[in-house]
Amino acid sequence: MSLNEFLFYYFIFINAFSFLGLILRKKGEETPSFNEKKFYKICPCKRMAESGTLSLICMYSAMGGFLYSASSISLVGFMELYFNLILILSLLCAFLGWKLKLE
Repeated sequence: MSLNEFLFYYFIFINAFSFLGLILRKKGEETPSFNEKKFYKICPCKRMAESGTLSLICMYSAMGGFLYSASSISLVGFMELYFNLILILSLLCAFLGWKLKLE
């Protein structure tokens, strides 16, 4: 597995995790409709989204992915598909991190 494939799968995982945390996080909800302690054991993305850790991970990952893909595109060109996909996923990751930070 090359570095490009690893970064591609990493950004897919981070984007899915942050999107799930964005959906599950409700600030104004007082009475949850499920047992939160059992759900935290399965998926910790809600707790990470509420504490701000997930937005921090998203923003730093997006900066690294953007710099890697932009420099690789400038050196190699648009011929490699993974560079373009990493660029798109890193921009999506930055957007999701920004949305997590705002709410």
